[in-house]
Amino acid sequence: MNEERRIEFPMRLNRYLAICGVAARRKAEELITSGRVSVGGRVETSVGRVLDGPSEVLVDGRSVGPARRVYIVMNKPAGVLSAASDARERTVMDLLPGYYGHLGLYPVGRLDKWSEGLVILTNDGHFAHGLIHPSKSVERTYSVELKYPLGVGKLEEWRNGVVVDGRVLKPIRVSALDESGPCRRFSVVLGEGVKREIRLMALSLGNRVVHLRRVAIGRLFLNKLRNGAFCEYNYKELYDMITLGGEV
Repeated sequence: MNEERRIEFPMRLNRYLAICGVAARRKAEELITSGRVSVGGRVETSVGRVLDGPSEVLVDGRSVGPARRVYIVMNKPAGVLSAASDARERTVMDLLPGYYGHLGLYPVGRLDKWSEGLVILTNDGHFAHGLIHPSKSVERTYSVELKYPLGVGKLEEWRNGVVVDGRVLKPIRVSALDESGPCRRFSVVLGEGVKREIRLMALSLGNRVVHLRRVAIGRLFLNKLRNGAFCEYNYKELYDMITLGGEV
């Protein structure tokens, strides 16, 4: 994760969109190639476009520009989508005061509707990229409760990786939380995220997740932050908690 960057021209359009908090660079490229971005009143579809100086840039017809960088940690409750917006469902943005609505915030990484726990929201595309890119090795830790106890053999199978739709899904670590006998509660550590990864692994083991909570991102641990509550930090505060250690 890099420090917040200043607007210094010339600059590639995708980087400009990331710095403005619209999206990380790869997603910004998708916005450009799909014709959703215009520069100076003309639709721009080339990801190689370079801005020589300040320009009128629109995304989906809305003007974008450098915004105040915001870094929020939330304890997401179950039943709420990790999404910036949804026409029919409640999202994490609905849990924030209205004055955050115009800052282009979005949740970083995946946490499905019925899972709860740590979610980071930001409008800093570089920071978001640093959290989710596999090369950065930012681990996520989950507390998982299964419907049925898992025997030693199945636990070893889980640790070695399971095949789902032809793809091997393997956690970094799985530790039993029950002190004795067949276990239903586990601590699971993941690296690169796959949508509904823990739930899919449980199904492949003939089991089912009944409760899933993200309890850590890197070395930042969820402790006292109540369900649905959030805290705002600056870049350095949040970066240090994730990399050096902290709790909310």
